[in-house]
Amino acid sequence: MKTQRKGIGRQRGFTLVEMSVTMVIAGLLFAAVTTGQELVAQAKATKLVGEIKLAEMQLQRYNQAKGRFPGDCNADGIIDYAADANAASVSLRGDTANASRAAEYSYSVLLPTEPLDGAEATAQENGCALNGDATDPLATVTTSTTNANVWLNDLKLAGVVSDSAPNVKLAKLVHEDFMFVGKVTDGGGESADPADYNAIVIHNVPQWMARRLSTAINGQDARADRSRLRLLTRTSTDGTYATKWDSATASPAAAEMRDSMVTVVYFFDLVPESQAGGASSI
Repeated sequence: MKTQRKGIGRQRGFTLVEMSVTMVIAGLLFAAVTTGQELVAQAKATKLVGEIKLAEMQLQRYNQAKGRFPGDCNADGIIDYAADANAASVSLRGDTANASRAAEYSYSVLLPTEPLDGAEATAQENGCALNGDATDPLATVTTSTTNANVWLNDLKLAGVVSDSAPNVKLAKLVHEDFMFVGKVTDGGGESADPADYNAIVIHNVPQWMARRLSTAINGQDARADRSRLRLLTRTSTDGTYATKWDSATASPAAAEMRDSMVTVVYFFDLVPESQAGGASSI
């Protein structure tokens, strides 16, 4: 009587159908992950646009109520703080970290105060004085170019933003860096005469996010040296702009990297001229 031998230990390979099903499932999973990442990126870019527009709305609301922008202590039309090149040099564009920039803002929930007439608004809890000094009650108030907190303290004093949140939280954006509101000195390369402009400076924005921000604000991302949102040259301390969003002024230097960090400026008030010798754009 013949004994039928069992195929113990025999290995059976995948059929073409099984391999096809596996590849399809893997492809679907990859597509789902990629789509999910893209949706997250879009959400972050949309949130950044919303945060900048909210800050602009708060600045304009204060201006309408007070006749000056927050942080413009002497009411000359220009916010006093040097938004990207203050005396302490800790918010310069070349600083690729953000710890020093974070240190410019108050971490404590301090009740904003108004300095004495004519005194400089240097303390972190100080806003602008409202009445000027004794010799010129309608104008001269000593200004501070180094205190990043003044604009937020002014907003708190006016009830535009909550005074229960620390300034460092109010100034922090979705990409984990900070915005600075103040003046940027146009370098003269775009304007006939160098001048100071009110602006929001945003540091360490991923290049892909900056381009989406440009599309939302400027309506295009072809040129980076025109319109309201511009790409600042990171090695400079004035309004010197790169012409394209993939400029080598990004950090790291590999400009083709979508995650290269750049610094952008948003001129929410007057806008520097787009071409040397051209007409002013407002």
